[in-house]
Amino acid sequence: MPLPPQVLIIGGVAALVGVIALASQFRERKRREAYAEFCLIRGFKFEPQQANGERRFRDVFESFQKGGDKSWRNTVSGEKNGAPFTAFEYVWQQGGGKSRHTEHRCGMIWESDDVSFPKFALAPEGWFSRIGQHFGMQDIDFAESPEFSRAYRLTGPNEPAIRELFTPEIRRFLEATPRQQVIGGGRFLIWWFDARLPAVERLDEWLEQGDHIRRRFFKA
Repeated sequence: MPLPPQVLIIGGVAALVGVIALASQFRERKRREAYAEFCLIRGFKFEPQQANGERRFRDVFESFQKGGDKSWRNTVSGEKNGAPFTAFEYVWQQGGGKSRHTEHRCGMIWESDDVSFPKFALAPEGWFSRIGQHFGMQDIDFAESPEFSRAYRLTGPNEPAIRELFTPEIRRFLEATPRQQVIGGGRFLIWWFDARLPAVERLDEWLEQGDHIRRRFFKA
């Protein structure tokens, strides 16, 4: 007897989902192979998966406390221009049921015993934060740097220390390189994006861009 149409439809959907999952796994495996080769050539260390790799940074970066099924992956670590760094990809599940979706973060982390940053968060100024300022949302502005203040929202509990950290040199650099996202606190500085880690074709340039950020905040 021929199978009922609904059975054929369900079977076809299940087969399609399986094919998509296999294709995704294949692409991810190729990505990791490319990262591993990239790191081998440059003398970096590559770790495809690291259990709870985000744990030590949770107090600095609230995104590392969100959601479920957290995964710290595709870690690249080594030295860039003489400074140790860790590049990472962080993935988690947000929401539930039909609204469940995957979120990605990537970035670079630097740490040093020679610094103690006030806790701060820097992000591009948007319409939501501009509206929020009318209702008391914090945004540390600099009267002498109006372009910087228009371009970025800067927050943190210790405003005097943050103002001291954000020197005219740092503000001018950030004006010239818009849409940066930087988090700092204690011995850690994190430069991050809402995205996957860049492909190896872009990774050298991306790591260099991150190091430009590092050099402004860590004094030699």
